[in-house]
Amino acid sequence: MERPKWLLNISSDEYHAATKRNEYTTSHRLNLFRKCPALYKKTIDGEIVEGDTAAFAFGRATHVYIIEGKEKFDAEYVVSDGPTNEKTGKPYGKLTAAYAKWAAEQPKPVVGAEDFAMLQKMREAVHAHPVAKDLLASGIAEGTIRTEWNGEPVQARLDWFNHEQNYIVDLKTCNDIDRFRFDIRDFGYIEQMAFYAQCVSLARGESPMTPPCYLIAVEKKEPYRVAVVLIGASTIDDAIHSHMANEFLRDDADAMFAELKDCRETGVWPTRYERIINI
Repeated sequence: MERPKWLLNISSDEYHAATKRNEYTTSHRLNLFRKCPALYKKTIDGEIVEGDTAAFAFGRATHVYIIEGKEKFDAEYVVSDGPTNEKTGKPYGKLTAAYAKWAAEQPKPVVGAEDFAMLQKMREAVHAHPVAKDLLASGIAEGTIRTEWNGEPVQARLDWFNHEQNYIVDLKTCNDIDRFRFDIRDFGYIEQMAFYAQCVSLARGESPMTPPCYLIAVEKKEPYRVAVVLIGASTIDDAIHSHMANEFLRDDADAMFAELKDCRETGVWPTRYERIINI
């Protein structure tokens, strides 16, 4: 599939570096602001550093292996359990100094053999799912969009995008597929996908139909169940343009940018809990 000019082919490192330099607002940064402007301000100022966790690292490896394929995974990761303890004949544990020293010397991030076996099963499950495999049959992986939204420079990195059929796919991992509907709410996935969809529409410079957004969720345990959730165009449009009444949490993306501009101009960054909450 030919890549449209506005869907940039840049590395993940370049994308995240631009975010850290505060050159662009991302869906994650906007979600921070939606939750708490004071938290957003301390984050962009570097007072709060978002730590990298084992779960985040595994999530990145999952996206590369399932979405971009084994060749890209092999180019970016090392699969190994690390050095062997001569006394036991077994690999050093991941919490040992010997393993930490070895891992620091590796030119690429390390994925353990057990985690890689899990990745293989997760990939097999996703590509065996009758709907998920069709969604991922044609499209472009990890494309970046950079545009302006209400005068704000924004960027979005799409797991998978089919511009010919006009749909977006985002891969999610979860512990329990039966509770994924709560993950959608708790982690703001609808707002995230609305951000992506609007970035697509803005970058195109035309007025196509709002792209429907699919979430592919896969469990991180046997039997590695997979679910495909469609976030329809009307839900996406509501998240972008409709003010959903909530006196201490605003969900309208357009209103978020207006409020962000106001905070910058006034220098006032509220927590959203300055008033009494009525329930």
